[in-house]
Amino acid sequence: MSAEDLIFLIRHDRPKVNRLRTYLSWKDVRKNVKDSSDGTGGAGADDVVGIEDAGDTKGGGDGAAGGPGGKNAGAAGGAVPVSKARRMRVKLSWELLNGFADAMVGNGEEDEDDDDDEDAYLDSMQRLRDADRITFAMTREEYEHYSECRQASFTYRKAKRFREWANMSSYIDMRPNDDIIDILGFLTFEMVTTLTETALKVKREEDEKQRLYREAVVAAKSKNKSKEGGDNGGDGNASGGEDMDLDENIPGLFSLPPSEQSPLQPRHIREAFRRLQRAPLPIKNYQGGLARTKVSLI
Repeated sequence: MSAEDLIFLIRHDRPKVNRLRTYLSWKDVRKNVKDSSDGTGGAGADDVVGIEDAGDTKGGGDGAAGGPGGKNAGAAGGAVPVSKARRMRVKLSWELLNGFADAMVGNGEEDEDDDDDEDAYLDSMQRLRDADRITFAMTREEYEHYSECRQASFTYRKAKRFREWANMSSYIDMRPNDDIIDILGFLTFEMVTTLTETALKVKREEDEKQRLYREAVVAAKSKNKSKEGGDNGGDGNASGGEDMDLDENIPGLFSLPPSEQSPLQPRHIREAFRRLQRAPLPIKNYQGGLARTKVSLI
């Protein structure tokens, strides 16, 4: 089993493929830098900064010119060979242009790689903006807890437990290498992220429906009380005492929001999983009526 076999499973999700290719390319860069530092002892932190700056897309992050990891710092280091200052390009056999790469002349391949890098960069920046929006009003303790949760990994220092959990021996006869385990951990992270985001969306929709229902109930009760009070000449307050007690627990239109949000419930996860079970677009029009579909995970 190779990395290409796993990428083939998600080939229809182009943004996810771009993120995985970027992850694999930077993983190869860090591995080469570590091997060179262990072998020669000449590579250090400056080399890592220079390589990451050379492979940075669109000058994002801290790799801006003149910054701590910018072009000036990369040039000042001077110890980064040109051969090391390039990221590994992950080529996929089912892509059309890769079959004619030997006969093509020009920079068409580099242009396609630039488009993929740009898509991955835009997706990464969108995730950073979402994280900044979430952490904007956090306290120091809340931000520390958020950072610990965000840095959690399925494979970092947990490779043995992840191997046991994945139980790959029941599907293949060979023992998966470390690269396969890292890719499976990446795909697991993507699955959990997608499932959680969809569950949060389901929860927001459910909370909005409950809020509208409560407002409708309060408005209907107020209308009935005013009508009964007008018909009975003001004696409706005594008969509506129990309803007033029930209305105290229902937040009104101008009541303060609750101090804490309720956590996700199992029903939100189940509904999110149900929504994610969509038939792939290429075979959507050729099902021929009712057909048993496979469970969609990644």
